[in-house]
Amino acid sequence: MIKSKPKILFIMQLPPPVHGASVMNNYIFKSKIINAEFDTTYLPLKFVSKVSEIGRFSFRKLFLLIKIVWLILKTIYTLKPDVVYYTIAPFGGAFYRDSLLVFLIKLFRPKIVFHLHGKGIDGQCKSTFKRKIYQLTFKDVSVITLSKMLNYDIEKVYNGKIYNIPNGIEVHQTAIKNKNPYTCKMLYLSNLVKTKGILDLVTAIELVKDLEVDYEVDIVGNSADITVDSLKEIILTKNLQNRVNVLGPKYGNEKWQMLHNADILVFPTFFKNECFPLVILEAMQTQTAIISTDNGAIKEIIKDCGIITPQSSPEKLAFVLRELLQDSNRIQKLKVKAKAEFDKKYTLEKFEINFIQTLKKILNEN
Repeated sequence: MIKSKPKILFIMQLPPPVHGASVMNNYIFKSKIINAEFDTTYLPLKFVSKVSEIGRFSFRKLFLLIKIVWLILKTIYTLKPDVVYYTIAPFGGAFYRDSLLVFLIKLFRPKIVFHLHGKGIDGQCKSTFKRKIYQLTFKDVSVITLSKMLNYDIEKVYNGKIYNIPNGIEVHQTAIKNKNPYTCKMLYLSNLVKTKGILDLVTAIELVKDLEVDYEVDIVGNSADITVDSLKEIILTKNLQNRVNVLGPKYGNEKWQMLHNADILVFPTFFKNECFPLVILEAMQTQTAIISTDNGAIKEIIKDCGIITPQSSPEKLAFVLRELLQDSNRIQKLKVKAKAEFDKKYTLEKFEINFIQTLKKILNEN
């Protein structure tokens, strides 16, 4: 007799918009080995199509919420899944929306798995009322985080076993190194968001602009709370145009070419919801040294192949840049370690295997 596959209902965000959680969810959605291992059904949580719409109320979202409630109830009733996998939002209006949906799911008594791609719960627990809502939402569920370093965020609301699955990304092989070997290329690759540290990087470059080393900085990213044009003005005002290239957004092969041409990724983020930035994994894959901050799980990711600087400290960042730019041997060692760490821990294949093993463990729990 052939044993039936466990039924898993995936309720999660899929692109668009493109962000860390939706990218990882899309990997699961398209994974041949995950979908072969389980009897899978997918319900996308599609409330927004642009990153700028996240966190904003609209009547369209309210209509979509009613629609998704109906779809969830209908699907669970007819499918009777063994596990409901839910990528729950950690805070804000999206969390209260998700907690309502989770309450309705619990009426059918399936196993529920939360996969947390963000953080911020710990900061919400100063309010007794909010802490109680979190505790009720996290009651009788299993939880996956991206790293042990992020487990602290739910300690006040959850006392069960926590599983950790680091992100992994697919290997991109179309681009090749194509740069001047005598120029050290630094790269910022993210939307132009202040809390991602873009202005800290510009200030740090201003502090080391007279360093007698041949280096350039490529800034790649779309306008956000800083526009591409306003950043170009800042660069001109600070007289950094000979050092810094503001290139706007790059996608697909163009983005990967920028990564392949870079020697150092500089990502001085202090974004409050930073957890496991995929851009760091992309840089590691392309044999690029990393400079970043102790935010989320970054310290764990680059402990052997990068340098950590304090958040919101352009002076400390400038000190690190000055030291590293004058030590080409150290840059090369960090680049080699970065690629080795990626191959060992952060490929998509590693993620898929970890994901399947974790879901099987959860299925075998009492």
